Amino acid sequence: MPLCGKITIVGLGLIGGSVGLAARRRRLAARVVGLVRRRESVREAARLGVADEATLDPAAALRGADVVILAVPVGSIAGVAALVRPHLAPRCLVTDAASVKRPVVARLERAFPGGAHFVGAHPIAGSERSGMAAARPDLFEGSVCIITPTPRTDRGALRSAQAFWEGLGARVVRMSPVRHDRIMAAVSHLPHLVAAALVNSVAGGLGCGSPALGFAGTGFRDTTRIAAGPPAMWSEILIANRGHILRAARSFRRELDRVVSMLEEADGAGLDRRLGRAAAARRRVRCANHGCEDNRPVADER
Repeated sequence: MPLCGKITIVGLGLIGGSVGLAARRRRLAARVVGLVRRRESVREAARLGVADEATLDPAAALRGADVVILAVPVGSIAGVAALVRPHLAPRCLVTDAASVKRPVVARLERAFPGGAHFVGAHPIAGSERSGMAAARPDLFEGSVCIITPTPRTDRGALRSAQAFWEGLGARVVRMSPVRHDRIMAAVSHLPHLVAAALVNSVAGGLGCGSPALGFAGTGFRDTTRIAAGPPAMWSEILIANRGHILRAARSFRRELDRVVSMLEEADGAGLDRRLGRAAAARRRVRCANHGCEDNRPVADER
């Protein structure tokens, strides 16, 4: 039995395409439709099977949709919301996949007054690869999806949003938009900034021509893998969440200064303690896609 009659995905990149593949595989809807901007994307969607149909026509894509997913970059989401609003059915659930929530939720809750209901979401699943060709039907299986209700959130829409993301294979955690952005600044956005800075530092401003990069082993590659992500998308994310990222970056800088001082003083015992503390903390890291010891849900905070 399908979860709903029609799902419309606005944007068929890595996340949107994976939603489409997963929804079709799991039969969450009688029909999955994609709304795209380019005619080439219509052909690619048909070739890859990410939707039953892809179209450039908002009215056709959104007519009668029970669930609409805005799978577009954070900088585009307000414009896309304005585009889809006139075509939404009453009681339609609108959700998203943006990795910054406070500004998105504040804006989109006002964008759909009455009728359709918005529930912010962030599936913590992805890859340094981007685009429809990188989409996978199992991308959300075993991952965490954070949904970010507020006092304005419709309770029925909240239940539907949770059922939808769980239907894709994710484990849903609820928290406030502000708490989400504070956590993501520390564990997602700052790491991207640091990885990019590390690559640029080693490259010495000479890009891929730096001889040192030719000797990079698995440690460097693992540490900097996320720096290969789409620069324009990440610039938008970093600016949108800059307040929390700046606080996290200052904390990181203090820790870096601390270990640099230990190096300057040849303080082996101090370094051993700092490295030991980091190793112990790293072993407790929640693994979104693997069974780890610390896999408890984060409490709802509103």
